[in-house]
Amino acid sequence: MKTKDTIKNVAVVLPAYNEEKDLPALLARLRETLSNQPFGYRVIIVDDGSKDRTAEIATEAAKTMPVHLVRHGVNRGLGCAIQTGLSEAVNHGDLIVSMDADNSHDPIYIADMVNHMNTHDTGFVIASRFQKGSVVKGVPFIRQGMSWGCFLFMKSIVPYKNVRDYSTGFRGYRGTVLQKVIQRYGGKLVEESGFVCMLEVLLKLRAIGAKAAEIPYTLRYDLKELSLIHI
Repeated sequence: MKTKDTIKNVAVVLPAYNEEKDLPALLARLRETLSNQPFGYRVIIVDDGSKDRTAEIATEAAKTMPVHLVRHGVNRGLGCAIQTGLSEAVNHGDLIVSMDADNSHDPIYIADMVNHMNTHDTGFVIASRFQKGSVVKGVPFIRQGMSWGCFLFMKSIVPYKNVRDYSTGFRGYRGTVLQKVIQRYGGKLVEESGFVCMLEVLLKLRAIGAKAAEIPYTLRYDLKELSLIHI
């Protein structure tokens, strides 16, 4: 079923803290993957008080691709970076995609998200580690176990139809749905820090009745350089 709201523009949100090693490769992949798509795109990088060349890399990339840099003067944590990025991106895209800036998420799946949104009445779509066909490479076994534990725990206490991956940062939000969440919660869209903030956003989407869907993807932690953890 084709929806009436065709995705014409995608805003990609990258919360980044000391990502000078991985950001160049990810930006190159974004440019290569999205430049020839039938939709426009803009990359919004939230530099969360980095002490390395993250901001300079974003500024340099803006010369060859549509990059918009937002800077936090000091490190405020992943939650604040997500809040800033989503609030900014809602003004630029019919679909707002959040990704990790460490090159572990492949931009090729953005087109899959767009195609899903163009053919389904869905509020947001998750690139899920727990769908048939998904592959996880380079993630320590103990961390994979923690992800499964999170899924089983959250599914039992706050079940969300069609959701299995509660904590991933790779998601695509329909702009109109994200606007509704922001209108309700404003500056308190994201109050948690660390990776639990992605669960918080999910629960707030659940509170407004947003329809969810998941697509399979390959998570590539083996492409990620060692860098400081974004806390």
